[in-house]
Amino acid sequence: MDKNYLPIVNKRNPHTLRNCLDDFKKSYGDLEKLFKVNENWKDLVGLELFQECKPLNIEKKILTIAVNQPQWRQALIYNKHKLKERIERIGITLNEIKIIQNYELKNKKIKAFNSKIVWAKHPSRINKNNMSTCKLCNAPTPEGEIKRWGKCSFCWRKNK
Repeated sequence: MDKNYLPIVNKRNPHTLRNCLDDFKKSYGDLEKLFKVNENWKDLVGLELFQECKPLNIEKKILTIAVNQPQWRQALIYNKHKLKERIERIGITLNEIKIIQNYELKNKKIKAFNSKIVWAKHPSRINKNNMSTCKLCNAPTPEGEIKRWGKCSFCWRKNK
């Protein structure tokens, strides 16, 4: 028998099964957080966004979310700080939320989309949100922008 093919036992440092399982659990801690986010996803983002996006992974305290349409991506970006606060309430601390466009994301409960329907349901629509007037330019502005920045997004960008 050729000794070149035998395992070298004396140089090997085997770990106990308990240590291996502990290491395994530590490496999948983010997976447990993702399961918890998935369980609460409908409550975290609301029914409309629940149908249009889903959390993909959590890695190094960064949550990645896939979104169907650019309108919903924009809505999530706009409300990212609120989503982060809601996630912290269920006991998960995040450094960042990354939102990506994913046209292949499908949900069997979602009917075939029509761009007019998507636009009509968008959170920035006048019939969905109360509108205010920007104090600087007198343009109609969603109340969320006024609450967040004290002015419309266009005036906020000018002063940035």
